[in-house]
Amino acid sequence: MATGQLHHTAEGNPPGRSFRFLASAAAAEGFGDALTRAVLPILAVAVLGLGPAFVGILNATGIAAFLLLGVGVGIAVDRAGKPRMAMGAASLLRCGVLLALAAALWRGGLTGGVLFAAAVLIGAADVVFTTAHSTVVPRVVGQGGLRRAYSRLAVINQTTAAGGAGAAGAILAVIGMPLLLLAGAGAYAASCLFQRGIRLDDVEPRPEAEPVAGSKPGPAGKPGPAGQRRPAAARRRARGGFASLRHSPALRALTLSACLTNAGAMVGNTVLPVYVLRDLAVAPAAFAALGVLSALGAVGGAAAAPYLSGRVGLRVLRTGSALLGVPAVLLAVFCSVLPGPETAWLAVQTLVWGFLVAVAGVAGAEVLPRVVPHHELATVGAAQRTLTLGVMPAAAVLAGLAAAAVGTVPVLWLWALLAGAAALPVACTASLAPFR
Repeated sequence: MATGQLHHTAEGNPPGRSFRFLASAAAAEGFGDALTRAVLPILAVAVLGLGPAFVGILNATGIAAFLLLGVGVGIAVDRAGKPRMAMGAASLLRCGVLLALAAALWRGGLTGGVLFAAAVLIGAADVVFTTAHSTVVPRVVGQGGLRRAYSRLAVINQTTAAGGAGAAGAILAVIGMPLLLLAGAGAYAASCLFQRGIRLDDVEPRPEAEPVAGSKPGPAGKPGPAGQRRPAAARRRARGGFASLRHSPALRALTLSACLTNAGAMVGNTVLPVYVLRDLAVAPAAFAALGVLSALGAVGGAAAAPYLSGRVGLRVLRTGSALLGVPAVLLAVFCSVLPGPETAWLAVQTLVWGFLVAVAGVAGAEVLPRVVPHHELATVGAAQRTLTLGVMPAAAVLAGLAAAAVGTVPVLWLWALLAGAAALPVACTASLAPFR
């Protein structure tokens, strides 16, 4: 346990001030992310004339980066002990990538290969930023402020995501693609500037890496044979990150529940557009409006999560939100037979599902930094994200194949099943009961 390992920030740098800079950086970062998510597929389809297969590759690149790099980046962040520097480097890298895309577009040198390389770099930078950010928040707010801090940051993220998506359309319509890329680069540059106001003066001493059995120290205490100590230490830390998830019942339950929720969400994201646009023949504009409702539901869920958790407890809240996800999904399944317009029931389903997923994402986020030692936080967090994000591309591919084979409605029932199954791990874990 690491209950007493997180301290208050240094005198003269109150947590409120540093958190304001952290929140401002998160807002700028979220705005830049929203613009980037909007601009990459538009460049692929509207500018380069590439097809859906390439767009699918672009969308999968970000998740693949977490799978391939997540644990290694977590180990590096823990060993370096400079998360703010890592965050700044990630923001500057994404700023540079968008500037390079703007230059390539202006000079007529944009190709599919250039766009894919940009997506790879952006995905890698996202891994670094997210991993480092996960270690900064506990050090800025301390143990007592974790729940409210995660809620506020989630609200900011969802709000800027919705605002960034809307801004992307407005900028494209009024100004054009190059300035949209420059706007995204400016958002990342602003994030880097805000990060300079975050103070992490209470750095805890990091334990020295243990030597590998059989290795001999070299001059000045450095490891002996080249490549013998560090790879073994890195592998040991990676295994330790996953072991921490297994050995903590609370973390194990929350991780498994998140895997099920994310798998269900990806099944829904894959099948619902086909079900709504093709099977129900809903107008594309109406379907696009559902995305706004989803963002609004997520904002409400992120804001309500700490209050609800304090009232009913984390275990009850996470169990209840998962179980309520079942009737929420079934509103989409039965929208054509329920009284009233189909779009009205789809709107309710989208709003409620967005709310419940945000509650599940925010409620319990404080458990990881409360039970994991500070010097292992990035590694364990990366291991957790590897699992919870790793199920998403697999779920998307399997859902698409299943829908092609048996139709969309049976796969929507699978979505409901996964949503409800997410309640089982947390409901059966007594160690979650004390968390509120």
